[in-house]
Amino acid sequence: MKQPEITQVLLIAHGWGYNHRFFDALLNELPTEVKTHTLFVCLEAGYFPEQAQQGLMIYTTGSNKVATTTVGSCTTGMWEHYPAEALHSLVLAHAEVPWLGLGHSLGFSKLLNFSVRWHSLFSLHGFTHFTNNRVLARMIRKAEQNMAEVLGDFHQRCGHIPQWATLNEQALLADLRSMQELNAEKALLQALAQGAELHAWASNSDEIVPLALAQQCFDKALKQQNRMLLTLASEHAGIATATARYTDTLLPLLSQH
Repeated sequence: MKQPEITQVLLIAHGWGYNHRFFDALLNELPTEVKTHTLFVCLEAGYFPEQAQQGLMIYTTGSNKVATTTVGSCTTGMWEHYPAEALHSLVLAHAEVPWLGLGHSLGFSKLLNFSVRWHSLFSLHGFTHFTNNRVLARMIRKAEQNMAEVLGDFHQRCGHIPQWATLNEQALLADLRSMQELNAEKALLQALAQGAELHAWASNSDEIVPLALAQQCFDKALKQQNRMLLTLASEHAGIATATARYTDTLLPLLSQH
């Protein structure tokens, strides 16, 4: 049977304290036509080792099995694991179709680390820098002693509590510490200078990324593209718990290629 034509790649990245399954609710809401012709690739941080190791998770459906290089994989549900190095092969194999980047929270900044020629970038409660370093420093100190407690408190504040059995505390700590020096503004501006479109969602009820921080990070860049920050009443992890609040504006953007 002939494989469906891939007309776009959506590279997604979850935020701190979550994993690829954070996006399951969103993927379940996508129309069949979009899922059939989109290659979904998630940057996996490996925070919950029993669910996935660090690397890539590629989402497949019965009608859309992804063709990659011959790398080892282990299947968990609709997601397949690949080493991070496979991303280079995917970029080469799908260089002629639009690449879209969708990042939640810290995941948005992680997308900007990759030298992909973006067609569109979507920030879901994301940021290019993190300003509340005093709170972050206290969080790091506590996490060094009791990561599970810190993670539990964080999930409560996000409004979504995932299931996990084991933690990769080194990976969690490393990404927490990275936010103290994070500054991805230059990388974002470079992507926009190369033609990327920017769309960003934020909320005045987000306890992790306040609306004022999102405005600092994105208002200037959005204004240059005659767009505005999309604000909605949603918790930090709202895309996983109240997906419909996002899909009115997000789905048309994912359906245009």
